[in-house]
Amino acid sequence: MKSENRRVIVWAASALLLFALACSISPAVTEIPTAIPQAGGASPSPTGTLPPPTSIPGATDIPSSTDTPVPDVSGGDCSYNAAFVEDITVPDNTPFSPGASFVKVWRVENTGTCPWKAGSKLVFVSGDPLGGPPHVPVGPVAPGDTADVSVSLVAPSAPGTYKGNWQMENDEGVRFGSAMYVKIVVLGPTTSVPTIAPTAATPCVATDPVLEPVLDLAQSQGHVMGCAKAPAFNVAKDGSTGAFQEFWANVDNPNPHMHYRSLMIWRADTKKIYVIDGENTDASKGTLLAYTDTWEESQPAVHPDCAGMTVPSGYQLPVRGFGKVWCTEDLVDEVGWPSQPEVQVNLLVQPMEVGWLIKVSNPLGTSYLVALGNGWAVTQFTTP
Repeated sequence: MKSENRRVIVWAASALLLFALACSISPAVTEIPTAIPQAGGASPSPTGTLPPPTSIPGATDIPSSTDTPVPDVSGGDCSYNAAFVEDITVPDNTPFSPGASFVKVWRVENTGTCPWKAGSKLVFVSGDPLGGPPHVPVGPVAPGDTADVSVSLVAPSAPGTYKGNWQMENDEGVRFGSAMYVKIVVLGPTTSVPTIAPTAATPCVATDPVLEPVLDLAQSQGHVMGCAKAPAFNVAKDGSTGAFQEFWANVDNPNPHMHYRSLMIWRADTKKIYVIDGENTDASKGTLLAYTDTWEESQPAVHPDCAGMTVPSGYQLPVRGFGKVWCTEDLVDEVGWPSQPEVQVNLLVQPMEVGWLIKVSNPLGTSYLVALGNGWAVTQFTTP
């Protein structure tokens, strides 16, 4: 019995000792946090275990995007865009002498919602560099505003047609907007621009009333021709007068507003072929090129270099002098194809201080009044 009581006493004492030890260490255990608060005020982990490393303060408070737009065309919160407005100088196919220096000026509009900051530029992207720099500065330009951008260029030494493409680039080096281009024609030895230099010795005369309407139209468009330097006359040379033919570009485009009409006029007295690269369906204005007619009767009617070309349905190859110029000067991309053969016409011509006034009387179709200047042409429909 005594032995049994002794075992009970020992067991009780042991239990009291264990209880006392547990009570003495429990405060230290409760001071250890069951969870580290997560970033952004998240609740502690209900398990009482340490959260994963990404929940450590400072790891998840890094923003996924910043206030600075991503440097691409979208611009983050805004968008970059540009639109060509007009050519201020050097319209398409302007003729230049080999090696001539010139300044091309485009007017462009910021059609996006991002402003063009300082550091924006127009950069050369492809084609013929024409001796220009790799880029020119543009801006700052606010959305909806326009800017005139100029670049100094040099015409190549070899005759031909040249085209250089340029595009806007933002201050982050990202290009945007459609490409703009400069397109010129370097004159060859058989090419000239019709002009008559004014001389004090030659008095002015009255403009022929038949030709006055097209002179007024040219002046209304800002062209300066000066006064008439001689009376108007009808072209006649060895029984010939003149020839005329209409050409159509974009022959496969059903949109009539993109179906440009161009003209060729031949003068028997000077053996000149005037090419009017029209800008609309009426050929009411366009770029002017002038060539010396070198075709002779002994030569084939169709130039050999173009005899194998595929002619679009409804059109034909130009022949004789017109065909030779069209082929050797590679004018198919400029003026397109004729749908009707060339016809003989009567030409009433009056020389001006700069250029010529001409009436093209075509008894078989549309007749024109034409003003020809330095690299430009203005035309007007008239009665035969």
